[in-house]
Amino acid sequence: MAVLSDFIEKHFLILSTFLVPALFILTAPAFFFYYSLKKDAVREYKTQESHMQRSQLYRELSYSLISLIIFTLSGYGVYLLFINDHTVIYMLITNADIIYIPVSIFLMTLFHDTYFYWTHRLLHLPGWYQNIHTVHHLSVNPSPFTSLAFHPIEAIIQAGVLPLMVSIIPAHPVAILCFLVYMVVKNVSGHSGYEFTSSGYRTSGWHRLKGYPIHHNIHHLESRNNYGLYFTIWDRLMGTFSQNASNRPQKSDIDQR
Repeated sequence: MAVLSDFIEKHFLILSTFLVPALFILTAPAFFFYYSLKKDAVREYKTQESHMQRSQLYRELSYSLISLIIFTLSGYGVYLLFINDHTVIYMLITNADIIYIPVSIFLMTLFHDTYFYWTHRLLHLPGWYQNIHTVHHLSVNPSPFTSLAFHPIEAIIQAGVLPLMVSIIPAHPVAILCFLVYMVVKNVSGHSGYEFTSSGYRTSGWHRLKGYPIHHNIHHLESRNNYGLYFTIWDRLMGTFSQNASNRPQKSDIDQR
């Protein structure tokens, strides 16, 4: 672990600046898997029957490129904060950190879920929605590339969470890396347009507190409800949770009957 910490400290500029954009490159293989390689095999798990138009793909790629640049600048901002001692990032790992690292990952996830929910609600207010957030909602039938298809102002808002987070929550870069991987996977899968879990699974026990791709698909269909990213906690507390809108049954649900 000490060797890893030394490597991270020596290459912190590159890692902090380019890590998030590099992780978001996962959108390309995810898109290829769902919409080309395994298109027929996973067809029954598609949340909407219609497939995306080529014009949507071109639009999403264009906005995603701009978003990647903004996330790169956000990462560089984290580096500047770090070298000027304005973050609570630490490099030395003690025995206590073996326990704290998973805790810090969970805290960052909760923090981001709260940040995302309330900024998302903001973006749905009159004016904000029509002038900014509508770019994202042009993709009524989302794809992995939708995960980064933001108006530049929205991209700035969403990229702002990382500099804010590392200034508040003490975390080792290993924990930040794990969180960022989870963040990207969650975001890309949430916009994939596919749901592989059954409704029985999603509504049982603690699973009901988790957000699933079908929930975000409902959000894109209705342009309201289901504003959370990782969890449904804020949506349930604020009365904005919905799991009723879906224009086709899923194979996972049919198999349970």
